[in-house]
Amino acid sequence: MSAHRSRRRGQCVPGLTLRVPVRLFAAGRALALAAALAALVTAVAAALGPQVRAQDGPRFVSLKAEVANLRVGPGRRYPIEWVYQRRGLPLLVVAHFDQWRWVLDHEGTKGWMHKSLLSTHRTVVIMNGVQTIRERPLTGSPAVLRAEAGVVADLLGCEDGWCRIGLAGEEGWLPESALWGVRPPAP
Repeated sequence: MSAHRSRRRGQCVPGLTLRVPVRLFAAGRALALAAALAALVTAVAAALGPQVRAQDGPRFVSLKAEVANLRVGPGRRYPIEWVYQRRGLPLLVVAHFDQWRWVLDHEGTKGWMHKSLLSTHRTVVIMNGVQTIRERPLTGSPAVLRAEAGVVADLLGCEDGWCRIGLAGEEGWLPESALWGVRPPAP
């Protein structure tokens, strides 16, 4: 269990739980995630009827609140599945229902969160071990700092497969492939 969220007991709403076994290599994960997202939107729309709408496409947001509840359904009457305690964590919004957003985190956890807990400020999670953040978008460029997997950083921009991030008062570049929260998976 990750340090940024904790499990709460609660009963799931029948028909809303969808588990997708993902034990694929890194190259296949994006395709599996896109398929899972499509299946999730379909399952939620079927369970809740025509009120659930997919957006123009998935988009990234970040947690605005220090503590945020992820629920099994779109409303306060639904049980809390996870409690996030990590401001700035990026989340992928897949669909919405009234004031509620169906979100997915970098570990594949999905559920409903009220829009007041979310911000349009862009952040990313560093993935795949310790990463060297570089001065320029070049592999041989001098190192600015190193960061472990799971660290959240501000996303400042991307170009040519590299992204400029802000972390601990420093700015630097990482390959886009080392970050989660840059681009939503293709449908």
